[in-house]
Amino acid sequence: MLTRILSAWPDRPRLPYWRLTLLLLLAYLLYLPFSGYTRLYHDSLNYWFISIYYHKQGSFSLLNFHDSFRGYLLPLLLLPLRIVQFYTNLPPIFFARVFGAVSAAVGFGLIGPRLWQAVRGQQEPLAWVRRLAFAALGFALWRDYFNFTLTDFPALWALGLGVLLLYNTGLWGAVGAGMCVAAACNMRPTYLISVPFFMALLAVLPPHINGSRRMARTLALLAGLALVWLPQLLINHYQFQQNSPLVLAQHENLETNNLYREKLKWGLLHQKYETNIRTDYYEPVMIFRDVAGEQLVKAERIGWFDSYGSYLQLVLRHPLTFTKMYAWRLFNGLDVQYPTPYIKRVYVPTWGLAWLNYTVWFGALLVLLRTRFRKLPWHQWLVLAVLLVPCLPMLPMSMECRFLLPLHLLLYAVLCFGWPTAWRPGQLLRWQLAAVSVAYIGFVAVCFWASATAQATLELGPRILW
Repeated sequence: MLTRILSAWPDRPRLPYWRLTLLLLLAYLLYLPFSGYTRLYHDSLNYWFISIYYHKQGSFSLLNFHDSFRGYLLPLLLLPLRIVQFYTNLPPIFFARVFGAVSAAVGFGLIGPRLWQAVRGQQEPLAWVRRLAFAALGFALWRDYFNFTLTDFPALWALGLGVLLLYNTGLWGAVGAGMCVAAACNMRPTYLISVPFFMALLAVLPPHINGSRRMARTLALLAGLALVWLPQLLINHYQFQQNSPLVLAQHENLETNNLYREKLKWGLLHQKYETNIRTDYYEPVMIFRDVAGEQLVKAERIGWFDSYGSYLQLVLRHPLTFTKMYAWRLFNGLDVQYPTPYIKRVYVPTWGLAWLNYTVWFGALLVLLRTRFRKLPWHQWLVLAVLLVPCLPMLPMSMECRFLLPLHLLLYAVLCFGWPTAWRPGQLLRWQLAAVSVAYIGFVAVCFWASATAQATLELGPRILW
């Protein structure tokens, strides 16, 4: 159905970006109050709570922020909403929904389509039906995330906006790009791995400027980075006596002094991780066990990893086991079963959402199969690296779908923005249509089998998709 729509409409915008963005904002503002949630939970509640750290004894100061586990930026953005909430006595989730609706509208309606247009070098705006399809997939598969004050989408939007600004030739665009990538790293430290590729992208964009202009853009970008990272440096120095502009990610409940190394251990035991609000499941976390990983931990007598080298040595001793584990983590990270970070009911049919998701994969794969990757210019490869390389360190961890968010949205964009207008079922020969149909049925069947296999490992009782 989606592919027919994409093929049937001409590539004329007809609906400006800002109008579709406003329509999306209205749609989310109308939907979110009826999504079934009445309050914030877990991490979203914590982000809302720590936003008040800046206010102490009647005065405001960045140096009052004293959370070593999370970056300062998202709580700072939430502070004005927190102040209004204090004086109006409205529930926090009301303001979280406003924040989320703006995030969804700007990201799906503006940043995503604009970024595709810039990277592909398209002069004309994308057709409105393609942009609407992209936004519709985001709504169908992630809509309830925007009830909550979480970093996943704001950080990705910041990273995408930073890349988009690199295509601007002005110095202020470079300053903004630096601020955006710094903001993304502060909200989601996993994006730090993107910074070298981001700098390489700066070195090749735009292609036709002289050396002095390129140097000025580099200095401008570094100034933008410093502007956003300086407050974190001052906070770390004042509160924790550490001279680092990065999020420390330290917590008193950690068994090690490194959050990522600690998660490497849990990643051996859990192939997937979800969070629920305990209506039909008795624990707030849903752990999907990895039997092979459990056996490996027992056989190797693995405790906590004291270095990344010890983990790498383990991988080299068991390459086949880890290849299988990472393949399952990749599938589980893409296998969206619920459109929410906080599941209301665990044991409900989710086959419809799963089927939509697998159909998107299949359609995106068809588009990718016709792509001539050898002809892609360097800047497009670097954009892919900026967006997708942060997904790689997530594979050894207890997987959550949000960890692969850049890959999810890239697949939606490939399908919605890259689907050729000439591709229509009526233009295929019978044998071609039959071959595609058989491939689709087989692909979806394998995906359902893999998903059912993973869902059967739920710790407190297996669940089925239908």
